[in-house]
Formats: sequence, C-alpha cells, structure tokens
Amino acid sequence: MGRTFAFVDESCNHDVDTSKSGSSGFFVICSIIITEKDLPGAYERAEALRLQHFQTGEIKSSKLKAKDSDRRRKILVDLSELPLKLYFTVVDKSRVHNRRSIGCAQ
Repeated sequence: MGRTFAFVDESCNHDVDTSKSGSSGFFVICSIIITEKDLPGAYERAEALRLQHFQTGEIKSSKLKAKDSDRRRKILVDLSELPLKLYFTVVDKSRVHNRRSIGCAQ
C-alpha cells in the first residue's frame, strides 16, 4: 500500500463574533485526500482544468460570478473526475461557545 496525502484548506475568517462586517456565520475546512500514485495525473488534469476554466491564476470560486451557475456546475463536474476524495467540516459559529464564557484564559 502506497502513501496517501492530505491537503487541507480553510475558508472564512476565524472570528466567532459574526456581528462584525464581513464576518460569515460559518467556518469551513476542506481536506483533499489522494494516493501518491494518483498525484502526478491529478496535478496534470487540474492544471488543464485551470487553463480551460480560469486561464491565469488559481482555481477559486470567488472568481466566478454568483449568476454563472452553469459555468460553476461545469467546473465542478470536471473537477469531480479527478482521482481524489473530498472531506468537509462546516462549523456553525453561532454554536461555538467563547472560552471566556466558561472562565478560561485566552
């Protein structure tokens, strides 16, 4: 059995106070799990998809217009063909208790 790699990224700000401007109510962590043997092919395919859909720069959903759901769907379908697994953790910040509320130091 070969090695497996995990690539982890977060989305959102870390502030639990969602009343602040620009603060989201959720914190999202995404992990990409891929085997070592599939890694070179996945890099090649991802680069081809980046060139096809974004031309320059990173593959980022923030570069897509909210109204462009057809383009977003096509990109997701193309990405789903990559030999990897995705795992997400979504934290509802309204359900997170501030450490100070239980007397812990920060």
